[in-house]
Amino acid sequence: MSSLRRRLLLSLSVVWTVIWIAVALIAWNRSGHEVGELMDAQLAQTAHVLHQITLSGDLPTIAGAPQTLSPIGHPYESMISFQLWREDVLVGSFGAAPLEPLARQPGFSDQTIGATRWRVFGLPTGHAGEVLYVAQNDGIRQELIEYLTLHALQPILWSLPLTVLLIWLAVTDGLRPLSRLAYAIRQRSADQLAPLDARRAPTEIRPLIEALNGLMHRLESALDTERHFAADASHELRTPFAIIRTHAQIAQRSADPGERAEALDTLIRGVDRATHLISQLLVLSRLQPRADGSGRPTCSLVGTAEQSVADRQGAANAKSIELVFKTPDGEPCLVEIAPEVLAILVGNLLDNAIKYSPAGGRVAVTVSVRRDCVLLCVEDAGRGIPAEDRTRVFDRFYRPAGQTEPGAGLGLAIVRRICDLHDAGIELLDADDGAGLRVEVRFRKVA
Repeated sequence: MSSLRRRLLLSLSVVWTVIWIAVALIAWNRSGHEVGELMDAQLAQTAHVLHQITLSGDLPTIAGAPQTLSPIGHPYESMISFQLWREDVLVGSFGAAPLEPLARQPGFSDQTIGATRWRVFGLPTGHAGEVLYVAQNDGIRQELIEYLTLHALQPILWSLPLTVLLIWLAVTDGLRPLSRLAYAIRQRSADQLAPLDARRAPTEIRPLIEALNGLMHRLESALDTERHFAADASHELRTPFAIIRTHAQIAQRSADPGERAEALDTLIRGVDRATHLISQLLVLSRLQPRADGSGRPTCSLVGTAEQSVADRQGAANAKSIELVFKTPDGEPCLVEIAPEVLAILVGNLLDNAIKYSPAGGRVAVTVSVRRDCVLLCVEDAGRGIPAEDRTRVFDRFYRPAGQTEPGAGLGLAIVRRICDLHDAGIELLDADDGAGLRVEVRFRKVA
């Protein structure tokens, strides 16, 4: 399991280690530069001093004198040497200098003689072919560089435990708002969906709190919808089941065959009505908004509408209703909606049109392409819906006064719900001939 605290501690530790390595490299480089400058200056100064001495000294005596260390001297004396060459002849030397020349040119140079690396300074004395070489073992420089670098880095090394402790405390303090947020959420009950207070939260956590508030708002809306839905459904289902029970009891107690047959017929119609109501309720309960609002499928409005018209041709023929279907030539009319959901929308509009159209009437289904949308029109020859009821008919279980056709008042509610979920517009209008209802649904055109 991933831990934000562990990741932060690891990241900060890696960053601190990289910084420490960079500081160590810089300290090493700067120490090397400064030590080199100082030692080179000493080499040059020593060369000039030795030059002055050799001008007045007995060179053969100097050359033949063995090197001896003074009791008050330093072990590094053996790591410093000089040579005086005149016309390729070694005139004098001192220290650990080899028999061959320490260098071949005047000035500063790095030389490797045997297994030893030397820093050499060659000083021409002014006499023809005479050069004085002063050399220093490179080990002296490296030891001094290491000493200076380690002493410069010691405070950083000593501060390592303190740094780790401070990093841990800083990460813990930085994550404390998340802990408080988690505690506040854990303390809430299932029905406590009030928004969280984001005013005192750090800027980085506010998007999370706002997202949680949005989720809780959607949950509260969904729960309210479910509560209203359950209340309405229980109320609407109570009536048909009461009717079914009543006529079942009549059929059970009645000795008259005619009365029993009439009660059974009423019982069957009540079962059919309850079955239709339950089916519509199940369809309505399944229509939920997408969580991410992306990845909507597309389908052909022409193909879906054509199939819906074909499926209801039998019901139209039973009432001698002329069912007309018009589409643009060669246009599939793609819309952003799942085909099964689109089939429910078109099917409900067709069922209503056929149900409320008189026998021998006409129902026209038209699909057309407009500049910015795809238009579905379903027009019937029924009584229509009064203008004052055209808003309320989209409410669940609402049926305008005067309707005698059986129904649950959910057909247009389902259609409106589908339109809301898929950014489609719906409008109820008078039919073109003034008699009947014209339903227009505008879908967003798929590019």
